[in-house]
Amino acid sequence: MRLRSRPADRAAAGAAAGRARAVRERGVPGAPLRAVLVLGLLLGFYLLALLVLVALAVLDVFLARGPGLTVMAVEGWLGSLAIAWCVVRVVLLTRGPGDGRDELPGVPLTPREQPELWRRVRELADRVGTRPPTEIRVIPGANAMVREDARWLGLVAGERRLFLGTALLIGLPQDELHAVLGHELGHYASDDTRLGGLLWALHGRLLHITHTLRQRAAREEAEEKARTAARAARRRAAGKPPPLEREPARGPDHYLHLVFSTYARWCLRLTEAVSRRQEYAADLVAARVAGPGTTAAALRRIHVLEAADDLYLSEYALLGRDAGLLPPEGQFHGGLALLLADPARRTDLEAWARQPLPQVSPEERSPYDSHPPTADRVAALEALRELPELSEFPEFPGDGHATTRPRPPALALLREPDRLFAALERAVLPPEALSWRRVPWAELPARARRESWARDAGPLLEAMAQVAGARGVAASGASGMTYLGCLLDLVDHGLLHDVAGRLPRSEQAGRSSGRVAREFGRTAFRSALRRLALLTALDTGLCRWELCWSGPAVRVVAPERFAEALEQALDHVVAEPPGTAPLRALLLSGGGHAPTTPATIPATAPAATSATISSAASSTAPFGGSYPKDPV
Repeated sequence: MRLRSRPADRAAAGAAAGRARAVRERGVPGAPLRAVLVLGLLLGFYLLALLVLVALAVLDVFLARGPGLTVMAVEGWLGSLAIAWCVVRVVLLTRGPGDGRDELPGVPLTPREQPELWRRVRELADRVGTRPPTEIRVIPGANAMVREDARWLGLVAGERRLFLGTALLIGLPQDELHAVLGHELGHYASDDTRLGGLLWALHGRLLHITHTLRQRAAREEAEEKARTAARAARRRAAGKPPPLEREPARGPDHYLHLVFSTYARWCLRLTEAVSRRQEYAADLVAARVAGPGTTAAALRRIHVLEAADDLYLSEYALLGRDAGLLPPEGQFHGGLALLLADPARRTDLEAWARQPLPQVSPEERSPYDSHPPTADRVAALEALRELPELSEFPEFPGDGHATTRPRPPALALLREPDRLFAALERAVLPPEALSWRRVPWAELPARARRESWARDAGPLLEAMAQVAGARGVAASGASGMTYLGCLLDLVDHGLLHDVAGRLPRSEQAGRSSGRVAREFGRTAFRSALRRLALLTALDTGLCRWELCWSGPAVRVVAPERFAEALEQALDHVVAEPPGTAPLRALLLSGGGHAPTTPATIPATAPAATSATISSAASSTAPFGGSYPKDPV
């Protein structure tokens, strides 16, 4: 079915088709020409450093021919020597990053383990007319990329590797996965990957040197400001007026950074412009093997899967990170399928995928982007079906969307996907995270909340124990042995402020005294008591925290107006005089069954590991930024 467009849309589609036609007719520069370009830019970087040294030598000769030994000549020689030393030390002698061939985290798939996926990849490679990869590796995220370990500046082909993100395998139908694979194989067919190592060396060297020079310049400027401030302080201490304020002197690193950052920007503009043309060319290859409409639909769906995967990792997979809990084995990445299977969530994501992609104006486009805007790529693909002079080409087959047959998911190409996702967890998660306890999905919200609240209530329970022991108060009553009942017994004995005074305080609260200090203590006590009250409501079964795939990750099941009643009861406890009856009635008198064991305070969860696992969970970022050919 043809798309109906307004005049403005037709004009945009014509422009997009013009870009696609230009790439198809002219293609991209050949591999030898691109190798010469990249190698020339890399050598030009060192040539620029030599030119700076030559310019300094010419300046020294000019100063030596001047009228005798003057102060200006000496300062010029010393300045040129400082700049020359910076060039030699920072530019010529500093070692840059590696060659980008480090092993990437993921799980390799052998043809014996996954024969169906390998068969599809080899069939598509035959249709594209290129050599298939020698390794397929599954990685986290909604990402796909290719790599080739070529030798001799890309002139000799090497082993090829294909990387597929879990979100693509879980969320794409097979025909759209074919479009993704066709795109990546198109990079192989155009020899885009042969220069990956050389291009990485160029980008890595440029970024490393400019970053080093910027850091050195900033450090020199900070030291100069510190010296100026120290001189001003000494003059004030001596009763003298402070010196006149002036701009800090710029060191040689500042000016070298300006020179080399300008060259780096120029290099990136040239290489990334070629990369953007390579993306259009790879899209045309994907359109030949899967259809332009299917390829455009895949780009739209990947845009949605990226957001869905980010939501799943942050709100679901990492739900128990503060409590040291993980979902069942194989579900840290594989649980995305549960989110996508929810009817309400699936409807929302499908509607989002059909919405127009955000347009990027010419003023907002960066010349340093390696990929064109997704909206432009989709418009170019859809224009192939709009314009007769392009749609009639036989290499652009019709879309697979015209059929009414069900579209099998890409995950059906894998054998034992749960086992694969479990192996992926062991490969990408840090060892300390793998030691966390595994909890079923149905129990994860309550367990995570309980342990978090128990940890937060730890200082309050410790303060309660100290006060009870010091005063010899028998904390017993209608609540039995629950911690909340013991604490409310102490409040009934008039010891609220004794407990509040032992809670951790902020710096401002620590400096206060009298009535202000009591108000700070009352606020801290109420906050800690609220955590203990929620913990009690969970333990007694009065409230439940359940997992929800169609809305917020955690849904609270509680009696009607429970939240308002809890806040009012807490206000009564910290009032003057305090009243504990409303809170007892709400939580301890028939609100639920009494817990069989008292609440325990777990050891502090590994907070540092939470940040580590968060970075491991979104490990698509290193793949997206480390190599010239990354996301689809």
